[in-house]
Amino acid sequence: MSNHNSDTDPDFFRQISEFWSAQLNNEIFLRGHPDIERGSKEYFDIILSARRKYIYYLPRIIEYLEASPDNSLLEVGCGMGTDTLIFAEKGFQITGIDLAQGHLQLAERLFRLYNVSGEFIKGNAEILPFSDEHFGCVFSFGVLHHTPNTPKAIQEVFRVLKPRGRAVLMLYNRMSLNNLAHWITGKGFENARRENGARHDAPVTQRFTKSQVRRMCSMFRDCEIRVEYLYGAGWGKVYDLTPKLIYHILSRIIGWHLLVYLTK
Repeated sequence: MSNHNSDTDPDFFRQISEFWSAQLNNEIFLRGHPDIERGSKEYFDIILSARRKYIYYLPRIIEYLEASPDNSLLEVGCGMGTDTLIFAEKGFQITGIDLAQGHLQLAERLFRLYNVSGEFIKGNAEILPFSDEHFGCVFSFGVLHHTPNTPKAIQEVFRVLKPRGRAVLMLYNRMSLNNLAHWITGKGFENARRENGARHDAPVTQRFTKSQVRRMCSMFRDCEIRVEYLYGAGWGKVYDLTPKLIYHILSRIIGWHLLVYLTK
């Protein structure tokens, strides 16, 4: 768990915002496409295709959230809006919130290019600017482990959900092959950008065990945790050469993603 006091350290949140405005993780999928214009239709098409390839369990998430009390969906940490768009195309009424203005600008552009409606707001996952019981469902993918007080952010998810509302969170798995590989190599977790010859990683990147996640989510009526995603595009040709059956078996045992399916 992080030791930062998120209630009294606005400068630290500013650092987080600045890092993620400059760090566009989805651009890892653009390797081999050096001339593509950021924010173009082709740019988003490549990223969306890659998301569907690597985040192979997204259909299960959609199916789970479709059973929510209504289709009002909040994505906490929407980034450039790629997953948000997929939900919008499935009929969800979208609100996306993110701390990084750079990502929000891309999300708004993406939705304009695809002629899809959605609302995007700059805000903090630990202090969501919504009333109690406001949304039928909440989705947050790979975000809440990057905020200093993850338990507080999960409490906020609970607060804004309607009764019987559903949420799906993805948090990094401490007991994973990917975490071990990063520990051995000493490499940063988030494709850290290079500045003045030095690499800069995310200000906060937490990893959790299943038991820690269950404790943080104890206020929910139901909590199911599934392990997925052995590794992805960051492993280059290793991913493509891994037999898919072996990949999926190992993903369920030592995968990098803890998928947390929650019902209020």
